[in-house]
Formats: sequence, structure tokens, C-alpha cells
Amino acid sequence: MDRQPSGAYAPFNNLAKGTHICYFYANHKDLADAVVPYLKAGVENNERCIWVCAEPFDAEAARALLRQEHPELAGLLQMGHLTVVDYQQVYLTGNSEFDISAVLDRWSAEVSDAINAGFDGLRVAGDLSWLRSSPSLQAYEERFCAFSMQEPIVALCFYPAAGRDHIDMLQISYMHHFVLLPSQSSWHLVPSARHRDLIWQSLLDTLTKGMLVIDTSGAIITASNRFLELFGCTALSGLGSDVQEFASRFNVSSITGRVRPEAAHLVSSGDVDDYWRAKSPSHGDLELLVNIKAAKPNAIIPEVLLLIFHDITGLRTRDTIDGNFLQVVSHELKNPIQTMRAIINLMKSSLPDPEIPVYKYIQLADSCLSRITGIVEDLLSTGQINKDTTVINPVLADLKTLLVEALEPYLTNPRHMFIRRFDKQRSVPAIVDPVRIHQILANVINNAVKYTPPGKRIWVDLLISDGTALLVVEDEGIGIAPSELERVFDQFYRGSKTRDKFSGVGLGLYVSRFLARMHGGDLWAETRPQGGTVIKLSLPVLTDNLENPQEGEGMKCACSRD
Repeated sequence: MDRQPSGAYAPFNNLAKGTHICYFYANHKDLADAVVPYLKAGVENNERCIWVCAEPFDAEAARALLRQEHPELAGLLQMGHLTVVDYQQVYLTGNSEFDISAVLDRWSAEVSDAINAGFDGLRVAGDLSWLRSSPSLQAYEERFCAFSMQEPIVALCFYPAAGRDHIDMLQISYMHHFVLLPSQSSWHLVPSARHRDLIWQSLLDTLTKGMLVIDTSGAIITASNRFLELFGCTALSGLGSDVQEFASRFNVSSITGRVRPEAAHLVSSGDVDDYWRAKSPSHGDLELLVNIKAAKPNAIIPEVLLLIFHDITGLRTRDTIDGNFLQVVSHELKNPIQTMRAIINLMKSSLPDPEIPVYKYIQLADSCLSRITGIVEDLLSTGQINKDTTVINPVLADLKTLLVEALEPYLTNPRHMFIRRFDKQRSVPAIVDPVRIHQILANVINNAVKYTPPGKRIWVDLLISDGTALLVVEDEGIGIAPSELERVFDQFYRGSKTRDKFSGVGLGLYVSRFLARMHGGDLWAETRPQGGTVIKLSLPVLTDNLENPQEGEGMKCACSRD
């Protein structure tokens, strides 16, 4: 089939950082017709591009193709905007061995070099036909997929279709987010089964308080990470095999008697609210709001029940009317909002093409719901602050993990590029309330996104010095006037640069600073010299459990780096 590259340009224009694509080509022309528009889009997106070739279509042949048919790309070779190399230079060590860790280290270095050179990220096109071992291929693609989701990188992996059966193609496609397929005169990105699974897990992990998923027999299918943390579990098996075992293991009972936890799967209406008590080994006695919502079976999910939880243990103040009022507000507003969030995400995941108009309306509804959620959270916290009833439930937690979880909803946002500077392997133990820390991080990150124009960068760092962790969020946004750097933390105060152009009530930073100080830390703002804002959150950490930092590592100033 004849395909003109110009007609295939659009699908590659706005790929989110971390996108991992596979393509099965029939011949060299098919390969060139896909790779060239993919690279052109990367150049226009200010991404450094690398084309990794394998025989018989090696680097020399690829360069000859560019010089002859695409001189506009060939001219970028000398500038370093585009690099064409043979696979041995990237995938093999000096003794011609394939070391996955070494390869990922090279990609990490390439990403850093691209960012330091002023590019917005890295775009890779790599031929993996040379890798004959299926276990090695699967191990590499699995690790690269996880790696790519944490870095400003986009990858197109291509394989010759000859000699591959459908099972082989399906296995390879599952190791990627999308499969590239021809669509008449252009191309189409089809979400893989892995993409569906990632959306489903993302739905679970982005819920504010937690979710448990069971089938109609009561068997536990999955749970959000926050729900596992609430009950002190590191794996799903810690909850038990079904709701009956879960209820027995954690002494779960209904306060009202409306829904017995061990029989939650028997709920007929599929939309029921109740109050439950439970005993968590990590959090002690819990009081929970639970909404049981039926999810009708479709191509994405089987017939299941979603149990959406909100921990109200710290909000209940039995001796005051105000405490009861907060409980009612939490029930009437927060729980339906979480249900709406679940429904919106399920609607997104069930749509085959994000380009159709209805998808944009769903995204708009999602954005509005996020703003409502933040406002409700801040209003409830403000009421607690004013009544001196704010409660935190500190436990041993990893600040690095909490930061990674707070960032996850934003990493696939094509409007901004998030650059994570902190060590992803290093744990930072601290005694904090994970829910409150998430509230602080959500406010700070949301502000960075809200006040930073599309296409600009947002940096995130986590630094350690003298028993203190410093979480830094730096943006290229509109900035804060120097005279207002302290005032923006006042209740209901909004900066002069934001009052007329952006919606808001002026509570997020006020609440966040109060919660930071309750933890023995602080929250403040600085002006970024190159333009924008730097928000810093300090928190005490458990120094006895921290690895000794390397010589010279300390409280680095993130705003000094471009």
C-alpha cells in the first residue's frame, strides 16, 4: 500500500512523554514511511531524535535515504538534532554482550544530554530485529516500558513481520502502550492490552482515598495502592482472597447495619453508601465511608463492584456539632465526587480513539471535577484549622514513594513536560500522615500546572540534608510578584497575576503550609531567576534509616539549574 509520510504526520505530533509504541513492518519502504514522519514530528516538538538501525537496513543505508529523499532531516545530522546509529553502538557492550541495565543507563544518559542541550526530551526509533532471544526481548521491553514512563522519552520499536505468528505479535504488543497500524493513507495508534491495564491501574491509584474491586462472588480482584497502605499491606494477598476473609482479618463491620462487609458482593442496587469500622495494623481503629458501585461489564472490564473508600477517622470529632457537620459534608460531597471520578476514568478507558469529540468533553468534565475535589478538600481543612480540630495520623512512610504517587497523574499530560531530578531508587523514610502529605503535594503540583503555559517545563526534586527533606517544585510559569511571596500563603489571598485570569479561592497554599508546619516542616515560595516560581516543602526525616549521601551531596538549590 502506498503511504505518503505527510499524510501520516498527525498521529506522531503530540505523543505524551513515556509513550512506548511497536510496529511490525513488511519491507524497507514500510519502515521508512513510518520512521520518517515520526522523526519529523520529534524535530518539530524540539525533541532530540535517534534512529537505531539493524541490518540489512543499517545506519549507512538510513543516512543515504535521508540525504536522497529527506534533505531537511539529513541537514540535522551535523547539528546533533538527529542521530543515526547502528544497534551495536546502543545495545551491546564492548565485548558484544547485551546488558539490559547498561542499555537503560545509556538511555538515561541520552535523556540527560538532550535536556542539558536545550531539547524538550528524547525521541527514539529502534529496530530490534537483531534480538533473537524471546526472553531477552521481553525482559528488555518490560524494563524499558517502566523506564520510559519515568523519563521525557518517546520510543517507537519496530520489528520485521516476516516469520512472526499472531501469538508472537500479541506478546510483543503487550510490552508496549500502542501498536502502530496503517490506516489508508496515514497511520493509526491502537491502544494495546497493556495500555488498557495501565489505565485501569491508574484509575485505582489516582483515587484520593482508596478503592477495592471485587467480583460478584466476593473474590478480591485488585485494590489501589492507597487502600493497601491503609491496611498495612504490601501486596494484594494481604487483604485476603475475598471480602469475607478481608472482613474477618481486619475486624470490618458496618456502623449502621446497612451493608455487612462480608456480604458486600450481594448488594443488588450497585450504588449504596455505608459507614464501616475496621482495625488496621498500621493505622489502628478506622472509620470509613464506603460507596459500593456496580461497573457494568464491557470490553474493558468484567462484571465487578467498585468499593470506593474515604477514611473519616481523622475528621470525626464526636463531642462537637462542627465535627458532625464535617462528617456530613465529607459524606455528601467527597464520596460522590470519588464515584464520579471512577466513572469518568472508566468512560475514558472504554473509548477506542481519544481524538473523537466526546473524549474532549469527558476530559473537560474530569478537569472540572479535579478543581471541585481540590476546593472541597481545602474547605474541609480550612474549617478544621479555624476550629482547631485538624488531625494528622502520622505513620512511617517513604516520602519518595508519596512524591512519585502524587506525580503519576501528571506524567502523561502532553501539555507540560515534568522533569524528575530525584533518585528514584532511594527511600526517604519519615513519620508523616500520607493523606495530608498528598494533599500538600497535590496543591503545589496543581498550582505549577495551572500557572505554567502549555509546552513549558516543570521540575521536581527531593533533596536531603541534616535530617531534613526538601521537596522542590520549580516551574516556568507566570511567577509571583516578589512583594507577594509571603502573602500568597494567607487565607483567601490570591496573587495579583492570577486574580483576573485564573479561577480559585486562595486556600490551597494556606492549608498546605499549615499542614506542613503540623508535621514539623514548612512551605515557602521563591522567585525563579529565569522566570517562574519555586515552591519548597521541608519535612523532618528519619536520618538513621537514610543511606549516607555521597560526598558533595547536600541541599542543592534546584532553581540554579536549567
